[in-house]
Amino acid sequence: MSAVLNARMDSDQRQHFNVLMMSNGARQIVGNPFDFDWLPNLTSLYGYRIHPISGVKQFHWGVDIALPTGTPILAGLTGMVVAVGYDAGGYGNYVVIEDVNGLQARYAHCHEVLVSEGQTVDRGDVIATVGNTGASTGAHLHMEISIDGQRRNPIFFVETGNEGQPPLTTGGWASIPAYPGAPMDDAVFAAMMDEAMQHLGKPYVFGASGPNSFDCSGFVSYVVNRSGWSIGRLGAKGLSNICTPVSPADAQPGDLVFFWRTYDAPDPNAPTHVGIYIGNGMMIHAGSPVSYASINTTYWQNHFWGFGRLP
Repeated sequence: MSAVLNARMDSDQRQHFNVLMMSNGARQIVGNPFDFDWLPNLTSLYGYRIHPISGVKQFHWGVDIALPTGTPILAGLTGMVVAVGYDAGGYGNYVVIEDVNGLQARYAHCHEVLVSEGQTVDRGDVIATVGNTGASTGAHLHMEISIDGQRRNPIFFVETGNEGQPPLTTGGWASIPAYPGAPMDDAVFAAMMDEAMQHLGKPYVFGASGPNSFDCSGFVSYVVNRSGWSIGRLGAKGLSNICTPVSPADAQPGDLVFFWRTYDAPDPNAPTHVGIYIGNGMMIHAGSPVSYASINTTYWQNHFWGFGRLP
């Protein structure tokens, strides 16, 4: 995009454009908490979920990134450490950094906090290490972002290390160049997600169609049938047959994402797994259990088949 725009701008426009790029368009961006792409390690998104300890559906105010204990955590802001503490029933060891504009980043469940309250830090400084303290089921970083006291979705404010990654290209529709038209309406996608999230945490059972347990295609068919369609119970191949191929560059929330050769199937060239794409390299699918997952992990990249858009 930058290359295309640069060729069409005069010198004044180019100077203005470069300033916007250097300042992230004046958007409040938080730096990567690690020195690598953490999207493949994302285990829980911002939004409603089934709490892994209480089993109750509640709002999750940040993102969880599963990594080994002791992994260094980097400051995403240049600013002041405004809070350091321990919350036995929640955050465990945590640290909060705030910049001069009131943007805050909270890092929780730390194994060790390496800064003190009142200390000034620079973006990229090591401030803590990943841990398993507080209300936690495994070593991970819980990260929250707030602006003027309002907590926001970190996916849209934190650099992931995944920016500029090439699209997936392994098989099936992976290299489809066609664009089939407008993506799903926001209201339709909202209805689909509302239905899908009701089943988070339910077990995977091969051949199950819900509502108490699902396999991958049973889950997608169940959600789709309750979101404005009437498609019956289809397998992954059947779902691909009713979809229009979508290129990875054009995939939008609400499209289906297909994978192949996840098990030995009669047709080795047909998709064998399917999920609902929710954007930012993430899907919701009947894994084990129904859960969110990054499609950018090595496993899913190696089995990627393509995106499809429902009629």
